[in-house]
Amino acid sequence: MGQVFSYALNQAVIRDFKDRGFVVTPDVFDLPTLNKYGQAVDEEVRSRTANDTRTLDEKTRYEQSFVQCMRLWETHPGVADLSFHSGLAGIAAQLLEVSGLLMWQDQALYKEPGGQQTTPHQDQTFWPIGTSPLISAWIPFEDVTVASGAMAYVPGSHKVGKLQVVDITHATEPYDILTDPALEQIEPEYVEIQAGSVIWHHGFTVHQAAPNLTQQTRRVFTVVYISDQARRAKNWANYPLDRAGVAVGERIEGEGLPRVWPPTDSRPDPARMIGRATGPQ
Repeated sequence: MGQVFSYALNQAVIRDFKDRGFVVTPDVFDLPTLNKYGQAVDEEVRSRTANDTRTLDEKTRYEQSFVQCMRLWETHPGVADLSFHSGLAGIAAQLLEVSGLLMWQDQALYKEPGGQQTTPHQDQTFWPIGTSPLISAWIPFEDVTVASGAMAYVPGSHKVGKLQVVDITHATEPYDILTDPALEQIEPEYVEIQAGSVIWHHGFTVHQAAPNLTQQTRRVFTVVYISDQARRAKNWANYPLDRAGVAVGERIEGEGLPRVWPPTDSRPDPARMIGRATGPQ
């Protein structure tokens, strides 16, 4: 790919990701750096949720799974430093084996004490992007155990491709993707992870998260990357693509879809974007 990676992967890690659809990269961040990023995300989550005084029981089933705040890079420069982290983007490019990446979105996923299990699903089926190479970085700000809401992945499920969409946002009793015959009754594997490490999963990997049985909020940030060769596949309403004016068949690019690999010295100014990122999600 002609690029120098600050966190270079060996071929065994790349093969593992291609075979299983998820992989852990240890020690991506030292703890002081991770804590700095965590404080920035905490600040933005507090700001965005300041007017929500509901108890957990008063929230929808989806909201009981996690507190979700999206596109934080557009409203907090400190979070943007994490979202545009060239080491992260370089890992994503190596795992997908592509030469260029855009940021599809970033988001905080904070699972409150007592937070429900996150319903098993695939990410990529939500979006009108077809089979474009897509990958998510799952970045915990503290150690995560099964008891505190660890992620679980169905090994090899990304090779099956698109399954029925799981409407985790609205459905009260959604289709159970784990019973789909295409998955051959393969059980999800839970991944406990130490702070500083990152879990990566493919856009079609079936995954879920355990409930949070502890008294501490599980603080996690994710960045989703998409190939810079991706094109819009469907005309479904979609905030980032509609906002950028991307028509069906056109290459995905434009405002709110910044290039993150190869690394560049320039990037969009979050201050200019304030007020835009909190629109329809």
